[in-house]
Amino acid sequence: MIPLYIIWNPDPVIFSIGSFKLYWYPLMIFTGFMISYYFLRGIFTREGRTLKELESYAIFIILAIFVGGRLVHCLVYEPEYYLKFPLDIIKPWRGELGNGAKFTGIRGLSGHGSAAALMIVLVINARRTKMPVLWIFDRIALFGPLVGFFTRIGNLINSEILGSYSTLPWAFIFPRVNNMPRHPAQLYEALAYLAIFIIIFIYFLRHEGREKPGSILGLVLVSLYVCRFFIEFVKMPQTNVENQMVLNYGQILSIPFILFGLFLIFRPVRQNKPITA
Repeated sequence: MIPLYIIWNPDPVIFSIGSFKLYWYPLMIFTGFMISYYFLRGIFTREGRTLKELESYAIFIILAIFVGGRLVHCLVYEPEYYLKFPLDIIKPWRGELGNGAKFTGIRGLSGHGSAAALMIVLVINARRTKMPVLWIFDRIALFGPLVGFFTRIGNLINSEILGSYSTLPWAFIFPRVNNMPRHPAQLYEALAYLAIFIIIFIYFLRHEGREKPGSILGLVLVSLYVCRFFIEFVKMPQTNVENQMVLNYGQILSIPFILFGLFLIFRPVRQNKPITA
């Protein structure tokens, strides 16, 4: 019996005008942000916070996610190239303008880098705005898995973050890479993140205002990065160095987030003493 593998070869470009191309990947990330913002508006309103307070965080969140994610991706996964061409970290094209430059968009973000930068920025901004640090952490963390879902769908459309070779009947063939069937690791992650978002969001709605400060962030970190840790076993190495490693960079970087999440979940909290900035 010949397995009926799934041939996956969508065009990652939505449309192009001259050398400019609009890719599905940034549109997926933008969609995740907009849905998250819509839900956060409702949470802030219900809990007596102003929308102006939420908007003051938006620019910091977006910058942290892209700057942190971009830097870690470039300097951990492709250090040789980006240390040689550091401007390509922020340029949306490769090559010299006017001399055969190719518009590529800014592709390649590390979820670990984005998460770390986001937590740093939230602490700084919470102190600036006199908002309880763990309160804002819990509300923003709720939507990390949702943005992760849309990001991995974007990776799937781009035929990137590839899975290892597989003969399972649901294996995907990415013709733009080669004709070998692979685990659809991007889809595994996307569905796992969507399930995490739905479960934790329902839990949050049932306990809103009564949850232990930091517990939502802890649940998100543990569930998301445990899933990420195990799914990495069916991914192709992203660097040649990882071929010689027992655990790849994605797994190593996940461990501190899991440990921090466990600490937040199980740490004792003094009664009647709220955590403030």
